[in-house]
Amino acid sequence: MKRVFTGLLIVLSVFSTSTFAQLTNVTAPKDTTKIVTPPKKDTLIETGVAVSPSTLRFNVKPGTLQTKTVKVTNDTKRKQVFQILFQDYGPDKEGKGEAPKSKYDMYSLSKYIVINPTLLELNPREQKTITVTVDIPPGDSMAISMWTVMEIDQVTDREKLEVPNLSKNAIGMGVKNSFGFGIQIFQNPPNVTVSNVEFTNLKFIKKTDKKGNSIYVNTHNKGSGIAYSLFYLELTNLVTGKVNKMKVKQYAIFPGFKKDFTYELPANLEKGPYSVMAVLDFGDKEELQTAELEFNIE
Repeated sequence: MKRVFTGLLIVLSVFSTSTFAQLTNVTAPKDTTKIVTPPKKDTLIETGVAVSPSTLRFNVKPGTLQTKTVKVTNDTKRKQVFQILFQDYGPDKEGKGEAPKSKYDMYSLSKYIVINPTLLELNPREQKTITVTVDIPPGDSMAISMWTVMEIDQVTDREKLEVPNLSKNAIGMGVKNSFGFGIQIFQNPPNVTVSNVEFTNLKFIKKTDKKGNSIYVNTHNKGSGIAYSLFYLELTNLVTGKVNKMKVKQYAIFPGFKKDFTYELPANLEKGPYSVMAVLDFGDKEELQTAELEFNIE
């Protein structure tokens, strides 16, 4: 009789120690998803772009330099870009700017100014500073008053012009709105005279169909420097003694030039005789310049 043996076949798999360790230390993959927080919505009111101050006054001695600053604030929700340029000019008889002329070159301050930056980029709600340095060369010929205007002009992207019904002879035109600021810059060296201003004319102009009664004043700066003056009128009713002080205005009168002022009188003035005193105030009581005139309101 044959004997039959039955048994189990056991297969053993052999793992190295390092492989076993890798298998036993396997962990679940980490969640690398980032939680993105949406930007906070800007709900503040937009007040626009502001520049301060509007005037810079230097008193640089020849052979030295002086630095001042201008702040530009972008209080809007959009990025704003500005380029900074200069415009020299010669004033007309009213002290206003006109086209640059060669005869005013000696008063041109821009060639002695260094600014930083020349291109200004402002993110929403951002404020930046422009440094303005006036560097006057040495020499007696540089001991004169000079002036210029610093222009801060918005830079805008030029969009493609769409011209309907385009033909060979078609002409297209587009308008791109932009804005800018003008900063008056004055330079008075220490040696100049700034308060030698005289009244050359003061007269009463009767009302017409288009304009009311007014006072005309003409002044002449006979000094060697730019005269910074407050100008106002004091109007007195010679019957009642009531005094009406007209609004104060501040002016810069350039050396050797004349400047005109015209003040329209209040429409509700009582009829009768009046006197008016025109006053130029240079900040020193001893340097006040005045002129008086009597007239009648009919």
